[in-house]
Amino acid sequence: MQTLALIGNPNCGKTTLFNLLTGTSAYVGNWPGVTVEKKEGMTNGHRILDLPGIYSLSPYSPEEKLSRRYILDEQPDLIIDVIDATNLERSLYLTNQLAELGRPLLLVLNMEDLLEKEGITIDAKLLSQMAGAPVVQISASKGTGIAELQKQIEKSLSEKKLPLCPLFSNYVERYISEIIGDDYLHQIPKGRQMRWAAIKLLEADELFLSSMPTPPPAFQTYIEQARKELAAHFDDDPEAIIIDQRYKVAEHIAQDCQVRKKTKKGFDFDSIATHRFAAIPLFLAIMAGVFYLSIGLVGGYTTPLLETLFAFLGEQVHLTADRFAVYPLLSGILADGIIAGVGAVLTFVPQLFVLFLLLSLLEDCGYMARIAFIMDRMMRTLGLSGKSIIPLVIGTGCSVPAIMSSRTIEHRKQRELTVIVTPFIPCGAKMPVFALMLTYFFPGKWFIAPMIYLLGIVAVVVTGLLARALDRHKETNAFILELPRYQIPSPRNTWLQTRERTLGFIQKAGTIILLSSVIIYLLSSYSFTLQAVDAEQSMLAMLGRVIAPLFAPLGFGFWQASVALLTGIAAKESIVSTLSVTIGTANLGAFFTPDSALSYMTFILLSSPCIAAISAMFKELGSKRKLLYAVLWQTGFAYVAALLVRLIVLVTV
Repeated sequence: MQTLALIGNPNCGKTTLFNLLTGTSAYVGNWPGVTVEKKEGMTNGHRILDLPGIYSLSPYSPEEKLSRRYILDEQPDLIIDVIDATNLERSLYLTNQLAELGRPLLLVLNMEDLLEKEGITIDAKLLSQMAGAPVVQISASKGTGIAELQKQIEKSLSEKKLPLCPLFSNYVERYISEIIGDDYLHQIPKGRQMRWAAIKLLEADELFLSSMPTPPPAFQTYIEQARKELAAHFDDDPEAIIIDQRYKVAEHIAQDCQVRKKTKKGFDFDSIATHRFAAIPLFLAIMAGVFYLSIGLVGGYTTPLLETLFAFLGEQVHLTADRFAVYPLLSGILADGIIAGVGAVLTFVPQLFVLFLLLSLLEDCGYMARIAFIMDRMMRTLGLSGKSIIPLVIGTGCSVPAIMSSRTIEHRKQRELTVIVTPFIPCGAKMPVFALMLTYFFPGKWFIAPMIYLLGIVAVVVTGLLARALDRHKETNAFILELPRYQIPSPRNTWLQTRERTLGFIQKAGTIILLSSVIIYLLSSYSFTLQAVDAEQSMLAMLGRVIAPLFAPLGFGFWQASVALLTGIAAKESIVSTLSVTIGTANLGAFFTPDSALSYMTFILLSSPCIAAISAMFKELGSKRKLLYAVLWQTGFAYVAALLVRLIVLVTV
């Protein structure tokens, strides 16, 4: 079994190609930061890996380090360089670095369907000759050229042809040749990589130097002298000189291999989407529309119908059980536990499906990258990175992958702060709680849903400002982000993302929530002496009354609300099922008022997330102490915010 490595710039269609070759459904998005770790699969009996999208092999970001370390240490049998055909020159910079590594290389020109639209013609045969590597043209989104690509993969694996290394100017090549000729580099048993090693020595690449033995004093002196002479000749830093040399090679190849025709420019949506003043209102308007369509419109029609359906099923179970004299405990578990609890959560599947669908469309069309761009300045003023917006947006689906995606942030403090604030963004698991309260206490007031989302953003801002004020050693870094072209979302990608998120939600309902619903029913039906009692004398009620006084100032100091919060630690969706079992959704008005309902939603929004997200936080923070601080801050902030929301409502209404 041979190994293939897929590598390329962000947004080049690499993961889409990976899905086509392997038949899997890896997460695909038209924005950077999607592939955080390498993904692995099988194609035609070969092992294939999807490496993170990078622009170079310089060790500046975790993604670059991961890709570079894998290629150097694991030495895949074939490197498949996925190139955005509409951005040939930029993509060839990475291609030049890959050629220096001394591994068989296959160039894949993706997005060929867009070349005519962009007015671009590429001579693939000439490109293959200049790069010394085979070239295949495909369109991953359209699924064209894949059969030819698979044939070329087999051919390249059998031939193991090495690419041509790009040559720099004669002045630079003289130093590279001298370094390669020294005995010191013969300690690298990888032949062709000696040129790459020589360039790394000239660049003073710290990651490379740390992996090599200390050079002899005479050789070290020569390297330092060579760097000084290069700097004096080009009037620049040696590292910048090498970068410029690579770009000149890429520019030369691109000019010879492609022809660009001038095309008329029409209306540019980015004039609004990235405008200094119009961008934020546009973003809020789009999110308001998303919540209106999912929760207001779809939820308004489907929720009453599904509630009626599950209520009917519960009644039929009781009637059937009475007819056949089934033991009451069993019928109670099935009707009042499983159907009432799980059914209360499944009621919100249609509106969550629409929510996930709309978010997937925004990601795939390229708009999410614009959000990262316009939020960059604000993120940096909060002590966060521009990349922090990516976990915050992914968090609208689930906090677990959102927290994990924070590892693309280079600086530790910015990364840790992002991990702490990401759960403030309402995830799909919290949406059923909000939808439940909005349906019963605020019918027709769909605008409250985006206000909840806005409250999560306010929590992020307040936490960031406070953290920045307390941080004496502020980290600043440049945020480089390519704005991908707008494109019509791929139906396949959109469907896969929406289906994965929705099925994940349903799977929780069928496992964690089902189990918790049964446990909640039993705890609410028996006392500590295992005697059958009503809910008010049950074990659950007694446990809830212990902590209920803590929430009295927030307006929900009754045991049913308290135990619902406890079960929400396992899964936030369990809050709905717990309330359904202990209160009944039709009886919410007897316990909650509009002010306490808003307070309850606020506390659930901002308090510590479910156990899975807490585990992800621990993995990324790497410290029990930091995790404890994070959970205490989230819960304390939630309590204060919920109290303020209730007081504001009571004063203003």
